[in-house]
Amino acid sequence: MSRSSLVGDPDNNILPVVGPVVFTNCASFIKIEYDSVSNDSEYLDNTRVHPEDYELGRKMASDALELDEEDVANITDNGNDPGAIVRQLVEGDEQEKVNELILEEYAEELEKNFNQRKRATLETIRAELQVAYEELRNPFRKLTAEQIFTKLTGETDKTLHSGMVVPVSIRRVSDRYIAARLDCGVEGNVAAEEISDRNDSLGISPHTLFHVSQTVQAKVKSINIKTFYAELTLKESEIRNPYRKPLDHPPDEWDEDREEKDRVALAVTAQEEHRTARVIKHPLFRPFNSRQAEEYLAQHSRGDAVIRPSSKGQDHIAITWKVDEGVYQHIDVLELGKENEFSVGKTLKVAGKYSYSDLDDLIFNHVKSMSRKVEELEQHERYKNMPKDQVGMYNDIEKLHIYTRIPTVANFFQING
Repeated sequence: MSRSSLVGDPDNNILPVVGPVVFTNCASFIKIEYDSVSNDSEYLDNTRVHPEDYELGRKMASDALELDEEDVANITDNGNDPGAIVRQLVEGDEQEKVNELILEEYAEELEKNFNQRKRATLETIRAELQVAYEELRNPFRKLTAEQIFTKLTGETDKTLHSGMVVPVSIRRVSDRYIAARLDCGVEGNVAAEEISDRNDSLGISPHTLFHVSQTVQAKVKSINIKTFYAELTLKESEIRNPYRKPLDHPPDEWDEDREEKDRVALAVTAQEEHRTARVIKHPLFRPFNSRQAEEYLAQHSRGDAVIRPSSKGQDHIAITWKVDEGVYQHIDVLELGKENEFSVGKTLKVAGKYSYSDLDDLIFNHVKSMSRKVEELEQHERYKNMPKDQVGMYNDIEKLHIYTRIPTVANFFQING
């Protein structure tokens, strides 16, 4: 049994189960267990790979095994057993070798020669060659009452709890209670004795103090996260004393333990950013952040540049180039006309007005051009290589020299007799 047999096999008297259109739509969702004992079993029938892409999977398997055309012919018995290459990859426990393949080159060749855009498909094939039909969903876990409350209201035990003062909208007013609703959707109730601090003997009706649709401040006395119900009070004496979060350490002492935890959290975040960093096929690309780029270029010449991922998203690229010793410029590049999230945009825009066709065009006509302008600037007679704090003193000296060279009126008459 194989996927291809679903459309029938007249040579083996197998009637079709589905028509060609239905087969095209459903083939990759029909999982047929792979039998390592049977030579007729097709490993790719046990994956999410569509039959129309089986040749891509076999090509990737042969490249991962570093097989030439003669090796492929021998293994497949001159094409009579095309699935033998994938079986050799899988049964030899060498699936990890497909991680060494440069899929960008595959995608470029497919688009160039066959006008097929298969970059995402290639990633799927690589994953399926390693683990067939891997479960990509998170394990099912029953939500707790706290998690359900947070998902429906957006509140947690830190943002909404007893003692907090919150705004509520009054929905109903009666002599015995007031019904209200919090901004998060939780229903609230104010009992008669919690409506006001005034003495009940005064006979003041709640209708004279509050009305429907009025927004007032209320203090949460208790909250039931299972029923989404809160008991509230509108007494001014209670509202004047809201809940205050207790300090876990004296305000005049530095919490070194928390500082260390924050440092570890930042390190983990940095590692995650580095792990998910974008990869661009270009000799100047480096998976650096701005600081790493500057450290890398410190040993390079002026005008050298690094192309690196941008923190602004997948449609941005950052370029850092060395202006002078200790001076660097970070250029934000906006990508337009991206075919997919893995490709570089067909148009690269700098500063919202300079457009370039590709990275080489941008490096040569923008970065290198600015580098040449810097060199021309240094050749100017007025250029001085000095620290910023010395510029003011230098200007004062220059002004003094200019003034001493300007002849006075008396000198003018002396010079001209």
